[in-house]
Amino acid sequence: MLQDSRYLGGVNELTIITTIRQGRVPGTTLTYLQQLQAVLDSIRNRETKGIPTPIRLIATIHFARWIIWKDGDQHRLIFTSNYDGSMWQYLRDFAALIAEDMDRVWGNCEGYPEKGCRDFEAFWQYVTQHQVQTTAFYAAIPDESLVRRECLRDFRAAYDQFLSKTLAVGVTDHKDFYEQFCQFVRENQSYL
Repeated sequence: MLQDSRYLGGVNELTIITTIRQGRVPGTTLTYLQQLQAVLDSIRNRETKGIPTPIRLIATIHFARWIIWKDGDQHRLIFTSNYDGSMWQYLRDFAALIAEDMDRVWGNCEGYPEKGCRDFEAFWQYVTQHQVQTTAFYAAIPDESLVRRECLRDFRAAYDQFLSKTLAVGVTDHKDFYEQFCQFVRENQSYL
């Protein structure tokens, strides 16, 4: 059953808890837990070394976190994320942009769709069945998307470069500075 997600401005949240399969992965000596741990270790190691991970292809993610939790004799996979936009679009991006990677993660869990997240209807059902309602939710900058923040960061870098270059030549004519500034704005208005 689909739970209420918590929105703050344009930021949404998602938490799902799934049960990791028991036993060995067919054709290997690894258990599903070991295989999942190896996949998550790979993501963590790549992030630590600054090597891009597929999750970075989704530009709306504020953060994403996977946790393996021992619950009695079972292990659970907890996924929690904050992102811009709707849950439907967020999960659609998973299916369209990083399906194989998501299948390597959740394919180790019970009930994951046989055709993976490319079978979007089955993936949507899987996620909504395992979604848990968030009691409290915080977003530091709820009214600004990550894409917008990146544009503003790029504009700031371009502006700093413009000032450094302009001040280095010692502009003393205010009219000349104004004309250069107007040119800078025209060239960089796509950031605004």
